[in-house]
Amino acid sequence: MKITKLRLVTGLLIVIACLFLVGVLLDLETMANLSRAFILPFFVYLFFTESKITSKFFALFLIFCAFAEGVKVVLYLDTPLLANVSNIAYILGYISLLIYMAQSIKVERLFTKFKIPIIVLTVFNFYLIFVLNQMILADDTITVYTFEFLIECTYNICILLVLSFSLINYLYHDSKKGLTLFLASVCIVFSEMVQVAYIYVSSEYILSVTYSILLIVGFYLIYVYIVSKINTFYKVLF
Repeated sequence: MKITKLRLVTGLLIVIACLFLVGVLLDLETMANLSRAFILPFFVYLFFTESKITSKFFALFLIFCAFAEGVKVVLYLDTPLLANVSNIAYILGYISLLIYMAQSIKVERLFTKFKIPIIVLTVFNFYLIFVLNQMILADDTITVYTFEFLIECTYNICILLVLSFSLINYLYHDSKKGLTLFLASVCIVFSEMVQVAYIYVSSEYILSVTYSILLIVGFYLIYVYIVSKINTFYKVLF
């Protein structure tokens, strides 16, 4: 069987994902952090070599997130500057993803067809933002109204907007690609919420494992989204 570049990269991603999970399960923080940092750069490579997606905003999403993961590798220096740089890069990546999804949606038709879901999602987002901030504020070392707190809140808002927009995007287009992106968003957003609980509320082992499994499933779905050859949105509302 001929080994193509896609098969080779896929094999490497599987190995890296396994190393990440082993690092989490055995509490080997260095292994987990280093292996995770290599996943998204491979996604960037796949986007430019294998994907039929041509949007520069989806490319920026992958690039910013890959950069953020790379910054995390050197977070052992424990400098607030590096943490802020990583979070800002993630925020820029999520904003790029939001723009990517918004580009294929017509606002007038969206509010005509999905007024009730949008209202429900808005209320749901406000509730989740409140819950996340309460978990963060449970940490006595957190100071409110600082730059770091503002970045953390903005980050949380962005990931929730990604979840909501991905659902709206799926409802609007009713395509397998839209469903894949939505499920990936669900896994990644809930992994972030579990991570917040792990960092600020309780350092339970099961939370770390749950976070890691959700993240890997989310990464797998993004991989499927990138390499899938069926990249056309089917606009059912026309």
